[in-house]
Amino acid sequence: MQHAPKLLTILLFACASSATASSDTPAKSAPPAGACRPTGAVLFEIDHRVDPGAKLGTSTTKLFANGAWTHDATSDDGKAAAQRTGCMAKADVKQLETSLHGVPWKVTTNRIHCNAMTAQFTVYQVDGKEVFTQRLCSGQNLDDKSRAVLDAAIAQAEAEVAKAP
Repeated sequence: MQHAPKLLTILLFACASSATASSDTPAKSAPPAGACRPTGAVLFEIDHRVDPGAKLGTSTTKLFANGAWTHDATSDDGKAAAQRTGCMAKADVKQLETSLHGVPWKVTTNRIHCNAMTAQFTVYQVDGKEVFTQRLCSGQNLDDKSRAVLDAAIAQAEAEVAKAP
């Protein structure tokens, strides 16, 4: 029992030293500068657009080939929101790139379609080239394989934006 105060003192000193040492070292190392900046080629882009004169919000989400992404939006009155940015895992980007490049992007137009109109529409681009424009009652459809890949890419991009702070 005589050694208990010395042991307690040693333990307290060790804990205090450990706490001081851990506060001096960063808990997580920052990624190297420029590791995930939105630069270079845009792999996939989703443009929520409106017809000229429509007072509706718009947004553009771009996924760059290096894994960086940006999301820009404007409100109904045309005011820009703060840009949101983030990084997608390299393996996910590679898989998405392979999927997007592996489909025919065949668009067909129905002979008969509705005549409803809306000022909102969405343009999808791969490698800077428009692959499909989705508009209410346009009568245009993607082939099944392309539609499945597009739906998966949209879900992946939207999930990335949603989890950003």
